[in-house]
Parts: sequence; structure tokens; C-alpha cells
Amino acid sequence: MKYLGNKVGNGLALGKVCILNTKIPKLETKKVEDSNKEKEALKNVIESVSKDYETLETTATTNEIRQLCNFYKILLNSKALITSMEEVIDKEKCDKITAITEVMKRKEEELSLVDNDYLKMRSKDIEDVTNKLIRKALGIKEIDLSSLTEDTILVSEEISPSILLANNLDHIKGIVSEIGGKTSHVAILASTLGIPSVFGIKEISKTLTDGEFIYVNGDEGYIETNLTTTKINNIKEKIKKEALLKASLIAMKDKASLTKDNKSLEITANAGELSELDKLLEVNIDGIGLFRTEFLFLNRSIPPTEDYLFSIYKTFAEKLNGKPLIIRTLDIGGDKKCSYIDIKEEKNPFLGYRAIRYCLDNKEFFKVSLRAILRASNYGNVKIMYPMISSLEEIYRANEILDEAKKELADKNIPFDKDIKLGIMVEIPSTAVMADLLIDEVDFFSIGTNDLIQYTVAVDRLNPTVSNLYSFYNPGVIRLIKNTIDAVKDKKDKFVGMCGEMAADPLAIILLVGLGLQEFSVNVSMVLKVKKLISMIDSKEASKIAKHVLTLKTAKEIEQYLDIKAKEIYKEYY
Repeated sequence: MKYLGNKVGNGLALGKVCILNTKIPKLETKKVEDSNKEKEALKNVIESVSKDYETLETTATTNEIRQLCNFYKILLNSKALITSMEEVIDKEKCDKITAITEVMKRKEEELSLVDNDYLKMRSKDIEDVTNKLIRKALGIKEIDLSSLTEDTILVSEEISPSILLANNLDHIKGIVSEIGGKTSHVAILASTLGIPSVFGIKEISKTLTDGEFIYVNGDEGYIETNLTTTKINNIKEKIKKEALLKASLIAMKDKASLTKDNKSLEITANAGELSELDKLLEVNIDGIGLFRTEFLFLNRSIPPTEDYLFSIYKTFAEKLNGKPLIIRTLDIGGDKKCSYIDIKEEKNPFLGYRAIRYCLDNKEFFKVSLRAILRASNYGNVKIMYPMISSLEEIYRANEILDEAKKELADKNIPFDKDIKLGIMVEIPSTAVMADLLIDEVDFFSIGTNDLIQYTVAVDRLNPTVSNLYSFYNPGVIRLIKNTIDAVKDKKDKFVGMCGEMAADPLAIILLVGLGLQEFSVNVSMVLKVKKLISMIDSKEASKIAKHVLTLKTAKEIEQYLDIKAKEIYKEYY
């Protein structure tokens, strides 16, 4: 049985399930007679937890773990924090656990409202510290993962960052969680430690059982149960080859993005937060093919200001030093909701009022984002990309608003790139079908396969009942991609890229090179891998492969054929 979730990455894993129950039981407030004694007990709990973090910081094996332990330690040693807890005990005559819960909750809310990405992300860690304090106060022993003797997959409703602060995690082969995403701190730690992870699988901790043997595919975002001996052996072989490929990637960092026959392609990255920038630069990306602006709007109680957005975009533009930064305008709605944006509940939100549709109806709100992007264009190679385009009329209307934003900046003598390049996402079938009609109005296309596939085959890819119909290799999907790429051929200074998951799939990469895709925008963890795979592909041979694929009639036939070719091309790495 296959269960789909949110891919966090870091490869593949096999292991036995270990279900963690890290939730703190609901506790009733207790009244105390001696407030001074309770305050003393509170100090002892805080000091003890602080020392635990100090020990972990001293013995930490990575800089990320050291930084997190240091943050926790500084937080717990804050006099203001301790004083606030003592004041709650004095005022309410309550126990230390009530004081800890009240004050830490307040702190979490404060940080979540700060216009600072680092601190906002830390707000999500406050609950973890709170639970550690409560466990210490209750005398509950911490989970000791260092005593494990078998390859283990941790499964929980929510994995807390502190779980991964232990030093001996040799037997932790994978992580599966019902809650969380790739920008959560536990995801960042898992990435640092190279632990394959999948988040966002509902009820999975209740579905699986302790000791059950499962497969975790962090790169594609799913887990698999009920494994046959043949399947297990195949996965083990894949894991060996994945390790071999991984060992070869460091050499790719400073190499140009070229095919085996020296055809130049761009391997760019998807991004959305300032905290990702260092890792993006570390792998020497060719640029950012998709900046997801929605991450700057989510998890807030008020919209971000124009100056805040500008400061983020400007930082990225400057650090990229002339490499392209494609900023997608706000793609909100569907599964991405903001409390301050009024989008009514819809029966089918993915086909409803979202992305460019909302922005076109809320012109002044849209212009805030456009002005921020335009201002940043003065500091680097910035491009604008509209999402969810389904018609030429939407491009016309969006450009009218863009022209207004340009005029407002010009009237104030605020500099921007007057010739800024403009593109659209191709994620709706109508757009792919009439790509030849749209290309004259824009400078580039970026194919968003995640949505394009589910709209084309009418499948919610997160619905396990029909997820088997969601395929990169559906002939209809491939024809839409070919039609989009063909519309850009022979158009000087125009290009077509891809920013969906398909752009990082080893089999699909061969096909996409053969079809003539010019830019592959992938998650940062996949950049070097994609560059390595492309370096082994001869573009002329790939073109012949693509032509043959177009003669095949089923997704299964296409996948099997590409699998054979992948073995020939990638050799020991596949």
C-alpha cells in the first residue's frame, strides 16, 4: 500500500516502524499554597533543561544542531521569561506547569508575528521547548534513540526537533510525520543529517504498527507498506546506487550544467525563504527558477509590507550576483490559506478562486507585491512570473496592473528594470494547448507539473484511492509538455523551464532533455543530483528516445521504456 505525503527529501530508506507518542497529556491547573517553593521548583526545572541543551550543544556534530541548542539555551536563560513565569505563579497561585504553559504560549504567539524569517521559524520550536520543560517537571524520561539496534523509521503525529538532537542516530533511517513541511525546523535538521523524510500523511501514526517494515521515499514524498521480498531487494539495490551517486555529487558543484555532448542547460532551484539562501549558494545554482512568494504571506496575522517583501527579494537578487531570480506572484488559495485574505470556503478550491484570479480582483493588494519585485529588479537579474494562467485575457489584465505599478514607482523616481522579463506558469491544460498563442505575450514559460498533471488526468495526487492514476508518464501529459516546449523553439531570447517534481525525476530528465527543455528548477537538495544525471545524457540520443516515447500509448509502456534507457545511460548510478 502506498501513502502519499509532502516530500522533504534526503533519499530512500527501509526500516522497522517506531511509533513515537510525544504529546503531553492535558493537565489541570493546580493551586499551590507556597508560591516561593513552587518558584524554586520552577527554577530547578529550567536550569536542568538548560544544562541538557548545553550538553547537547557541546557534543553536537553539526552547526545546525549547535545553533538550535544555543537558541533554546538563550531562551531559557532569559530573565524576562523566568520573571514572567514567577509572576504567573504569584498572581494565580498556580503550579509551575501552568506558568510554563501560559508564558511559553505567549512567547510563541509573539515570535509568530515578528517580520523576521529566522525568529518566525523559531516560534514553531517553542512548543518543543515547552514540552521538554513539562516532561522534566513531571519526571517523564526522555526518549533515548541511541539505544536502538535495528534500522528504524520514526513515525509520529508530529516529530519535534529535539528528537533529532541526540548524537547517536545511526539507526534512524527515516522519518514519517502527520504534521509538518519542508520548511519546518525538524525538516531542516533531517536534511542536515541526511535522513529521508515524508511529512503530511494524515492518520499515519494510527495506521502503522510498531515493528512493521516500510519503505520511505523522501525524494518523491511517499511511503510503502506490505513489501514483498522482491520489492525489498529492489529497494536495497536502489539505496546502494543512491549512495554511490551521492558520493559523486560533490565534484559537480563547480562544473557547468552541460549534457554529455556539451549542450548547455540551466539547473536552478526552487526557494521561498531567506533561511534557504546559504544552502542555495553552497551548491552553486544557476539561479532561482521559482521563488514561492506565498511563504512570505503564510503563518502571519497581517499581510507583509511592501518594504519587507522588497528587502527579501533584494537580498536574493544581490546574493545571486546576476544569476536569474524568477519571482512567482502570490499563489494563494486552494491548500494555501491566509487568515487575513478573504477567500470563501469552496467545494473545489483547487479549481476555484486562487492565485492570479484573486490578485486580479484585488488590484491594490496585488500592486504591493509587484512594486516590491520591481524595486528589487534594480539589484539583479529579476523576472516576474504569473501563476495559474488559463487565458490570454488574464495576461493582459495582469500586465495592465503591472504597468500601473511601474508608473507609480517612476512617478516617485524609484529605480527598477524597465525591461523586466515576464513569464507565466503552465499548469493548466488550456495554457499548454494554446502555448503558441501565448508565447508572443511573454518572455518565458515555466511548466508546473504538480498541478498540470492533476488537472490533466483529474486526480488529486494526495488522494491514496486514485493516486495510482497520477503519473509523469501519462501520454496526454507528455504531449502537453511537448506542445509547450515546441511553442518556444525558434523564438529568440525566450525559454521554457520546469519547476514541478517531474524536473528531478531520473527517468523524466532523459525525456525532458530529449524534448528540448532548457531549464530544470528543483529543490536545493536535488540540484547536484540533476546536474550529475544530465551530464551523463547525450542530447541527440535523448531526442531519439523522446520521439519513440511519443509513439507509446500507455504510462506503463513509457515508464518501462525509460527505465531500460536509464540503466544504459546512468549505468552504475541507476
